Amino acid sequence: MNAGGPLLAALLTVAGLGWCHTSEPPAPSAQVTRIEQLMSANRYPEAIAELRQALAEIPESAGLRLRLARALAADEQLSPAVDAFRHALRLSPGDGEARVDLAVLLTRLDRLPTAEAELKTALDNDPELASAHRILGKLRFREGKYDEAAGAYRRATEADTTFGEAWFDLGQALMKQNELDAAERAFRGAIATDSTDARFRDGLGFVHYKRRQFDAALVELESAVRLDPLYARAHFNLGNTYLRSGRRQEGGEQLEIFRRLDDQERRLYSLETSILQSPGEAGLFHNMALIHSERGEREKARRRYIQAVLRDSNFAPAYHNLGNLQLRQGRLREAMGLFRRALRADSTYVIAYRSLGNSYMRLKQVSAAVETFEHGLRHAPGNEDLQNRARIAREILADLERAR
Repeated sequence: MNAGGPLLAALLTVAGLGWCHTSEPPAPSAQVTRIEQLMSANRYPEAIAELRQALAEIPESAGLRLRLARALAADEQLSPAVDAFRHALRLSPGDGEARVDLAVLLTRLDRLPTAEAELKTALDNDPELASAHRILGKLRFREGKYDEAAGAYRRATEADTTFGEAWFDLGQALMKQNELDAAERAFRGAIATDSTDARFRDGLGFVHYKRRQFDAALVELESAVRLDPLYARAHFNLGNTYLRSGRRQEGGEQLEIFRRLDDQERRLYSLETSILQSPGEAGLFHNMALIHSERGEREKARRRYIQAVLRDSNFAPAYHNLGNLQLRQGRLREAMGLFRRALRADSTYVIAYRSLGNSYMRLKQVSAAVETFEHGLRHAPGNEDLQNRARIAREILADLERAR
C-alpha cells in the first residue's frame, strides 16, 4: 500500500515505543532495526509486512513473534495479535510480561475467563510478577469485587514498591470501600513514585473532599488540572470542591470544562470500540485524530492521521490535516507537500487548494498562489472563500507587477 511516498515517510519521526526483547536476535540486526523504526513511526502495516516476511524465513523466532504480536495490537488487529502472542508463548512460555500483555488484549476483547487463566499461569511461573497482580486486580475491580481487587493491588505494590499505577489502583479500590485512611496512604504511595501524575493528585484530592477538607482538596485538585488540563475527572472534582467552598462561578467553569472533556472522551471510546470491529476503516482513525486535534494532542492526532493514510493511501482529508499539523510546527515545506498529496488523492478536495495557496502566499510566491486558488475555483466556482482569496492574491500580484 502506498503510504504517501518519501515525503510522508520523512515526517514519521521516532515516537519512542519500547520493546520487550528476547534474549536471542533471530533476524539480521538491520532488519530488526528497520522493523522497530517502522513501529516507532506508527507505520504498523509496513512493520507487520516486514515481520511476516522475516518469520517466513525464521518461523520459530520468539522475538519476532512478540514483535508481530505488539505490531498487530498497536494496529488495532486484536484477534490476530492474540494468535501471535500465543505462538510466541509456545516458543517462550516463561515470558511473563508477554503473557500479561496477552491478558490485557483478551480483556479488551471481553474474554475475561481466558485473560484470568493467562494471568494465573504467569503468576504460577513468577509469583512476584507485579504487572500480573495488577491486571488481575483490574479484573476483580471490573466485577465489583473491590476487596479482592485491593488484595491483588497490594500484592503488586509489595512486589514492586515503585509501581505507581498499582498504588493508584489500590487507592481507587479502597475508596469504593470507603476506607479513606488506607486510600490516602495508597494515593500518597503513588505520588511518591511520580509527583507529576495528575491522576495521583486527583485521587488524594478526592480523599480530602470526601472528608470535607476542602482547602486540602483544592491544593491537590488544582495541582492535578495544572499537571494535566485534559484530565476530565480532576475538573469534575475541582468543580464540586469549588461549589462546596462557596465559589460558584469557578465551580461552574470547571464543571463546564469537565462536560466538554467528557464528551470528547466518550467519542474517542466509541471510535475505539468501532475500530475493534473495523480495524481497516481509515475514516475511524481520521475521526479520532480530529478529536485529538480538538484537544490539542498533536502527537496523538499525527499518529492517527498516519494510521488513516496507511489504510487508505487516497484519503485526502488525512493528508490535508496532517499537513496542517506540520504547518503549526513551522514546517511549511513539509506541509505543502502533504497538501499536494491530498490533491493527488482527490483533485476536488477544495480545502487543500486553499491551504496550498495560503502557503504560497506565505512564501511570497503570489503567482503560484493565484494559480492554485483559480485551480480550486474550477472545481468549486461558487466557493466564496476561494473567490476572495483569489481576488486578494490577484490584486497583490498586480501591485507587484506595477512596482516593477
